[in-house]
Amino acid sequence: MKNFYFLLFPILFCSCAKNLTVNYQTETGNTGTVVLRPSSSTDKTNVTMNDNLLVKRKYVKSVTIKNVPYGDHVITYASDASGYKDKLNEEIKININSNKEVTKLVAVPPHSTGYWLYAGLAFIPVIVLIAL
Repeated sequence: MKNFYFLLFPILFCSCAKNLTVNYQTETGNTGTVVLRPSSSTDKTNVTMNDNLLVKRKYVKSVTIKNVPYGDHVITYASDASGYKDKLNEEIKININSNKEVTKLVAVPPHSTGYWLYAGLAFIPVIVLIAL
């Protein structure tokens, strides 16, 4: 039973990615919705729309932006996480012209070799404790 607790220990410190919903403005007339779906969950995510910060350093699975007024907009989806092979800073141009939902996919780069090395090293103490 003691070994079972050591297996659960790393899981207790993991946080879960969230599906975030934010409002771009309070007015609901002549607006649409934008859904940003990254190819995998992203940590330390920042989302701006027309240079207005909407999401700041969150662990997200998707971002839904409601009450986006009709017209052209520029969305920046970026991550401050250092574990990616390449920098994640995607600029997305959209046009909202009806009260519909627009979904955009965000390509997330793979994790770097250093990320996998440190992730693997984190479980060595658990394996040692199980072996004892």
